Amino acid sequence: MAVIAFCGASGGPGATTTALTALLTWPLPGGRRVVLAECDPDGGSVAAGYLESRVFGDHGLHHLQIADRRGHLEEVFWQQLLNLSEPETDANRLLLPGLASPAQAAGLHQTWPRLSQLFRDLEQRESGYDILVDLGRSGAAGAASALARSADLTAIVVRTTLRAVHAAKPRVEALRAALQLHGRDSSRIGLVVIGEGPYRARDVAEQLQLPIFAELPFDEKAARVLTHGGDGGRGFAGAPLMRKGAEMARMLQALAVQEHLRLHAPAELRPSTVLRRLTKGAAHDSAR
Repeated sequence: MAVIAFCGASGGPGATTTALTALLTWPLPGGRRVVLAECDPDGGSVAAGYLESRVFGDHGLHHLQIADRRGHLEEVFWQQLLNLSEPETDANRLLLPGLASPAQAAGLHQTWPRLSQLFRDLEQRESGYDILVDLGRSGAAGAASALARSADLTAIVVRTTLRAVHAAKPRVEALRAALQLHGRDSSRIGLVVIGEGPYRARDVAEQLQLPIFAELPFDEKAARVLTHGGDGGRGFAGAPLMRKGAEMARMLQALAVQEHLRLHAPAELRPSTVLRRLTKGAAHDSAR
């Protein structure tokens, strides 16, 4: 039902960690499933980090290049997914590992747009799936930006430091320009603000002129588990990052559904139309 992209800028903002947090805390009512696709042109890190290279076999984004050329993109996509679900649950949290080397990104130049279309098709056809796309620091620019442009939401991860805001500003402007160039509005862009630094989240939002989708704490201990592996101990599930991450996931899912309805629902069912009807009805009642 939702396609949500995560991206950052230079300075290690934590886009991949944030996307992985979303995958692990994503609400899955009624048998829903969620896929995290590592589409960072600079290379993936979840398999070697969080999974500590405990991956049997060769899975990953690089296989999609050849599959795309042979017309088997969707078939091979499902074959490349790893199951990150809890042992006692079904395969409902899935990972597409990223590139092993930035050099592999050159071969995906023509595949990024078709992968973007695949995610849109899955969203519409496979109603039980949500797709999270990790674009890392550079994926929102260049050929891979097709994934950001087509997402229901694009969450820009930024820390509350001057350096982070300075690095994020040109990326935000470039993404806005790309959306406008392709006839898409920029209302789908927002911030996930990580509270590391002297500034408030609303100060960052004001500088970047974007709404805040969610705020996450700077939880170094939990973040290290997500970037380097380990079980984090008995308290990991209740760590501040994971608790706030669950709130972020619920908010992003709700916002994505709202955006999807705004763009794709019949005119009479769109939120703006319903709101106008309700307002008109209230005005009529008050006049009576």
